[in-house]
Amino acid sequence: METTGENLFQVKKERSYISCLVKGCGCGFKNLGVLLRYIWPSLVLAVILPIPFVFFFAAQMDAMLRKWTQLGYVPNVKLKAMRRDIEKCANRSAVKVLIYMLWVGITITCFLVPFILGLKIWWCLLILFFVWLLLLPLSAVMMQLSYSDIPVKECFSSGLRISYRNYGKLFAFDFLSCLLEFIIIIMGAFPLIVLQTVRTQANSSMMMGDAADLPMTFFLYAILASVIYCTVMLVTLLVFSFGRCLMWGSLVYEVPAETEADS
Repeated sequence: METTGENLFQVKKERSYISCLVKGCGCGFKNLGVLLRYIWPSLVLAVILPIPFVFFFAAQMDAMLRKWTQLGYVPNVKLKAMRRDIEKCANRSAVKVLIYMLWVGITITCFLVPFILGLKIWWCLLILFFVWLLLLPLSAVMMQLSYSDIPVKECFSSGLRISYRNYGKLFAFDFLSCLLEFIIIIMGAFPLIVLQTVRTQANSSMMMGDAADLPMTFFLYAILASVIYCTVMLVTLLVFSFGRCLMWGSLVYEVPAETEADS
């Protein structure tokens, strides 16, 4: 989609969490062609070698969202024109990615440890949900790191304040967006899941003495399935980040209004 400044989009505006998700993802999807032309170098590198190029992907994505917040539309620019903006976002985006990795690591650990100890799956899911509720304020912290201009140290305190004031709204948005992202990513991972199932069955047959060697093309299909999975995951995160940016705009828009009312 060709973007112009005719129809400006106000990011900092009070919206419901449904409106943030629908309008943000709609904007990201409509401008997907423009976004892919801009972000394809880091997208390809992140698919081939996730670490460390996922940090560059995050910085490039945050730089575009900051530009969208300033201009009100998605600019049709290339990587070279955004170099300075990406450099400004690099440190903040790196901190955000590290927090996200820590969040995922803690979540997976809190799910696997009870499962290894022999607890039923429902207890594991309940513990996982409780830990997710405790870590939810980090979502607002990552929003502040991605889209605000305040210093990095202040992003933690301000993010926590915003999350506690709008915990219900943030919970509803994160729960729905994570659910939709999970469904889309699982669909993208379906070829990889099928190939992994075939490989597991082949290994089981070989352990039982059957000749079930896989052809060489199987490994090429596995590589292709992995590329599809990583691409779908990164593009999904890119599109949904527009909804997250609108959610941030809605949250920070409410703070000064409350402050002025108190004064």
